[in-house]
Amino acid sequence: MKRLFCLLSGLLLCLLPAGCGYQELQDRLLIHGIGVDLGEDGGFSVTVRSAGSQGEECFQTQGESVLEALTSLSLSTGRDAFYAHNYLVVFGWDCAQAGLDRCLDFFVRYYNARPAVQMFLARGTAEEVLSFAPEGELLPMAQLQQVGDSGRFNGQALEVEILDFVNGVKRPGSSPLLPVLSLTQSGPTVTGAAYFRDYALQGEWDLSQTRGYLAAKGELDQGEAVVPDGGGGLVTLSLSGQRQKIHARWEEGELPVFTLEVQVRGDISALSGGRDRLEDSLYPSLERAAAAQLAEEISAALEQAVIQEGCDVFGFGNLLWQRYPERWRQEGDQWPALMGRCRYQVEVTLSVLRL
Repeated sequence: MKRLFCLLSGLLLCLLPAGCGYQELQDRLLIHGIGVDLGEDGGFSVTVRSAGSQGEECFQTQGESVLEALTSLSLSTGRDAFYAHNYLVVFGWDCAQAGLDRCLDFFVRYYNARPAVQMFLARGTAEEVLSFAPEGELLPMAQLQQVGDSGRFNGQALEVEILDFVNGVKRPGSSPLLPVLSLTQSGPTVTGAAYFRDYALQGEWDLSQTRGYLAAKGELDQGEAVVPDGGGGLVTLSLSGQRQKIHARWEEGELPVFTLEVQVRGDISALSGGRDRLEDSLYPSLERAAAAQLAEEISAALEQAVIQEGCDVFGFGNLLWQRYPERWRQEGDQWPALMGRCRYQVEVTLSVLRL
């Protein structure tokens, strides 16, 4: 009986379908980049970059929602979209003006999407960025991904993931930002940063204002400052070793007062104008000039985004919410109107290593 049972069990296993429903790699569309623009009739135009057996491919599709547009790719490719290898998401300028909440939720909520990917805003359309093909060949996605990492080398570009942006919207007393990509003859290039109120685009910074923001937030790890040496020449300083702190004071019956303290170290990288060394007496004036330059960039970013546009990209309101929770519960609803009337002080000290 035991032998008969084993024989019948073996025959039954042979008759059952083999495998576990695993999909072959050639049946999947391996997505490496997604671009979203506003389409016709209130829908969306989605550009997809993928890796295939013949190299990198680019597809355009339409849909009333982002997911519908992506799902319809199976009709033209015969393959199922696979998002685990996605590098980045680019949104068109028109999407940001209309409000990214209409098209962003898919990337956070959909079970197969990756919210921890780089996020960009195109100065024109996302399609232009992802379909850029110099000399007839698509720009490699790896190269486009490296553009987003440029901030760690030049200190003038943001690095933002989808979750960072969403948290910036949801966090009390704060506003989110995105790096801006502009299309040049050599390809997509980071040209600044865009700031938002909730999910809607409000304004744009240039690269110097972006560096001021990074310095104020303690995220300035690289970059150069070029200042006069006092004798007709120029000194190039490599910035590093930054420390920062934001102090908040909110006295009863008064408006909040904020002080931004930033400390940066500079190393002399180059001299021009005939000098081969600096006298010790020149170092203090060099430090003051470089500190004033950085303070001006911070103040320009603060003036435009916070005071003029009412976008709390520095998180001043979030700081009040943490330090004065009771008062924030009573007056936090008035913060958008209050932030433009508050006092802001910027204090930058820069020390140059003596040679």
